[in-house]
Amino acid sequence: MDILNRSILFGGKAIVSALDITDTARRAREIHGFSVAAARAFGKALTLAAFMSAGFKDLGNKLTVILDGDGAGGRMVFAGREGAKVRGYMEHPDCLAERPDAKVSEVVGKDGTLAVIKDFGLKEPYNGYSRLVNGSIDADFAFYFTQSEQLPSAVATGVKFDGDGGIAAAGGVIVQPMPGCTDEILVMLEDIVRDFTDMDERIAAYTPQQIIDDRFGHFEKSDLAPVYPAYECDCSRERVAAAIKLLGNAEAESMICEAGKIEVGCDFCGKKYIFDADDVRKIFG
Repeated sequence: MDILNRSILFGGKAIVSALDITDTARRAREIHGFSVAAARAFGKALTLAAFMSAGFKDLGNKLTVILDGDGAGGRMVFAGREGAKVRGYMEHPDCLAERPDAKVSEVVGKDGTLAVIKDFGLKEPYNGYSRLVNGSIDADFAFYFTQSEQLPSAVATGVKFDGDGGIAAAGGVIVQPMPGCTDEILVMLEDIVRDFTDMDERIAAYTPQQIIDDRFGHFEKSDLAPVYPAYECDCSRERVAAAIKLLGNAEAESMICEAGKIEVGCDFCGKKYIFDADDVRKIFG
């Protein structure tokens, strides 16, 4: 089972989060058929989408993350809700299949944007944007947190593959300041995360709690309740029917006349929904 562990440091001045999302990343790959290079980039970004949605409390809270770069993978979109339940897709999931060791930046690209939308059910959702720094994902999200959310953050994610190209482990570590955090504390924590150059190996060898205890356990530390990430899609036939209704009766009838049916596929989970003429009449009946 995947898990996200969090600990408050220095009596509330900083928080460290460590994640294992191996099963979530495997499920995403099973759905989308990612190449090794694509799975590496997607798994790193999926880790951060899970982290960002882990703190959501209400069922109606929604997260959308869009990585839109000029890399071989094209656009990546992630969605999350309370409890680190995430899903996502990549425009070109089979990119660089012939080059499993391709750099993450080749999949993501170095020229583009990172956009984050947080919908808390208020009048207007929160919208944050930043440019891609180098396409590594870690630096791109760290820059986003610093620039758009004013949270100077240390980010290290990784995806490890076995000898057959399967995902052996996926996850990461994120450290962020809390009110009262001094520059001295932040620099010290950033230096620790900067040493995680072997994150691929580390997440395969240790649990998230072990990583926190090993590298941050000598500080004043208070552990929070764990969160359990998972790949979950909330699409449904009812939601698709509602979308068809928004098209209007005339447009829906035109599609039925042309193809004999309306077929809608979910980008996140691959499920297909088919509506025939009788179904359409019921929608508008």
